[in-house]
Amino acid sequence: MTFLGYFVAIIVIFSLYKGYKIFLKFASNRDHSGKKGGLLEKAFLLFIISTIMISVNAMAFVLSYTFFWEKAYRTFDEPQYEATVVGYKKEITKFKNFSNSTYRDKAIFFPKVEYTDGNGEKVIKTIDITSDNPPSLGQKLKITDKAGAENTNAIQLDWIMFAAGCIFTGFAAFFASLISTYTTSYPMKKRINWSFKLALLLIFINISCIVFIYLKS
Repeated sequence: MTFLGYFVAIIVIFSLYKGYKIFLKFASNRDHSGKKGGLLEKAFLLFIISTIMISVNAMAFVLSYTFFWEKAYRTFDEPQYEATVVGYKKEITKFKNFSNSTYRDKAIFFPKVEYTDGNGEKVIKTIDITSDNPPSLGQKLKITDKAGAENTNAIQLDWIMFAAGCIFTGFAAFFASLISTYTTSYPMKKRINWSFKLALLLIFINISCIVFIYLKS
């Protein structure tokens, strides 16, 4: 299993633990108010709470790791090359239409690049990220890479997309913290204050990663 796999496993286990603790407190409050639910209702409630916890923690921390922390580390650790776009790898993903809540297939094209490594050998790999307007054939890109890596690490980024990603992960961290602290005895004002500070900290870390990648490129 890769480091990302272990990291995801830790996030899931922690989320399930916090979800169970939240469920116990929520169920206890319902019992005290005389609203005792059946076994099926409690199982469904536990499933919903656990799913919410996994989702918000994944959006905050797994996305931060994938798009900011790992890219910054690879930029620091791997040699840098100038690569040429030579093709595209097509992948199909599900895209939700929010106007009618339906899903449809959407094609995403990841650029394939060619470069010459330190041993003078030609290497062709797929870039780790893409956008709605991928680089054109023949375009030169700055990347980092090493033997054994599945994809190359693009360091010429869509800065608007990554800035939006910082804000998104910050919002997710805020709600993850706010929900997690439900099990504490702290008042709502203090919980919001802690959650806001965590969101700002995560945004700062992710922005620092972007700045580091920019300076190295």
